[in-house]
This record gives sequence, structure tokens and C-alpha cells, in this order.
Amino acid sequence: MKYKKLRGYRMMTNTSQLDLANMLGISLTAYSHKETGRIKFNAEQMKCIRDYLSEKLGQPLTIDELFF
Repeated sequence: MKYKKLRGYRMMTNTSQLDLANMLGISLTAYSHKETGRIKFNAEQMKCIRDYLSEKLGQPLTIDELFF
């Protein structure tokens, strides 16, 4: 799994892959492939996920914390 930190924050906020897929307007399969690293997230998707998870956590996150 490529994005272990992303998965960890997603689980901490009780957010499903389907929740993020719907937010990004992509299928669950496409999101799953992105989280496992088979397909890359684009910059806009990274920003949307960062903003969403930051809001759910109640603290700011950086793209680096989630994706690198």
C-alpha cells in the first residue's frame, strides 16, 4: 500500500474510501487504485482530500503529511 499515512488519517476520521471517492467524483474502484498507488492522485485531488480530512480532524494537515 503506497499511501499508508492517508489510509491512517482516513480511518482516524472514520471516513470510508467510498466517502472520498464520492467527494472526488470518481468510482470506488478508481479511488482504491489511487490509495494503493496503482493510479496517481492529481494535485487538485490531493488538495481536496487534505481539506476534507483537516476539517474532520479539526486541525490542519499538509499534503506532505498525507501523501509523502
